[in-house]
Amino acid sequence: MTDRKDKIKDYDIMLQKHIDKKDFIKINRTFKDREENISGFMLAITRQFILLQVDNEFMLDGYAIIPKDRFDSIRCNNYDKTFKRIYKEEGLLDTQYGFNQSLSLKSWHELFSDLKKLDYHVVIECEDKDDPDFVIGPIKRVTKDKVGVQYYDPTGKLDDKPTTLSYDDITIIKFGDRYSTTFKRHLRKSK
Repeated sequence: MTDRKDKIKDYDIMLQKHIDKKDFIKINRTFKDREENISGFMLAITRQFILLQVDNEFMLDGYAIIPKDRFDSIRCNNYDKTFKRIYKEEGLLDTQYGFNQSLSLKSWHELFSDLKKLDYHVVIECEDKDDPDFVIGPIKRVTKDKVGVQYYDPTGKLDDKPTTLSYDDITIIKFGDRYSTTFKRHLRKSK
């Protein structure tokens, strides 16, 4: 058991070095033989989660939270160092890097409660299911083991009732991106 704890501690030290150095990284993830990778800057780690500021074609576009047990590996090679250099030369690391709000990464319940208080619309994915879930919308209910999100479709129509997702199924949460923050202003209730 001590060997496992030492490996986890060593891994966390390596992850913290990426944060301290503001490394651009790629998180490799595989679900049901599909790759679902994501890149950006790791901002924080806890026992349970990784907070990532997401890259979208040399723009910082929101944040992602990934459970620490829901990814395969982290890459930081010459490609990623080139991306960091470009972000730095474009001045984006000085002007857009970071997350300046209080967000608990201790438990699912605290995390979703904070995101709800901050009034973020979230994208929640459960990619490891035979029929993966993709839910976008405002957080309506947070319980000990589930979250309820009022889904909206691509026409901006809100569902009448929240979609409930079990924390055990969640593989990634995204928030603060241009898509959801813009769409949030143009939603309509179902008739």
